[in-house]
Amino acid sequence: MTDWIGSLRVVERSSRRVVLCTSRTTRVYGWLLLAVGLTLAPSAWAVVPWAALVPAGIGLAGMLLATLERRLVFDQEAGTLVQAQRIAGVASSSETPLFHLRAVVVVAQPTRNGRNKYVAFVDRRVGDPIYLDEARRVARLMKMAEAIADVAEVRLEYNAAASDG
Repeated sequence: MTDWIGSLRVVERSSRRVVLCTSRTTRVYGWLLLAVGLTLAPSAWAVVPWAALVPAGIGLAGMLLATLERRLVFDQEAGTLVQAQRIAGVASSSETPLFHLRAVVVVAQPTRNGRNKYVAFVDRRVGDPIYLDEARRVARLMKMAEAIADVAEVRLEYNAAASDG
């Protein structure tokens, strides 16, 4: 149900470069949650001041979603993966050489309801994997993974068999 939170989409693709950014849906829902929280907070305050914490929390979560930005640039000419993130005005970025990347992986993971969710990440030779996205359907993740594998010149690994470990 919450696949859209922070999901990435391909905004630019060429034979030498792939750019992924957070989807507009994340920001739109963030602004909607913020509006709902700000609208309900005064009513809750009038009834019981402590009850205003719930809509205030909803508004805060909405503000964080509305300001969430994530950008990954796989650039073959520069030989780098540039990751930039910003949330609530706080920015961070990092740069990884493409030769440090081992593979782009899409793997099925079981959920409590018996269905699989699919997770995509970039496996590095050294360090933790770089999380890309997750979804209930694999098609969008595979297109993104194929684009990255082509530009970064790494293997594409797909494991459709869900495991509990």
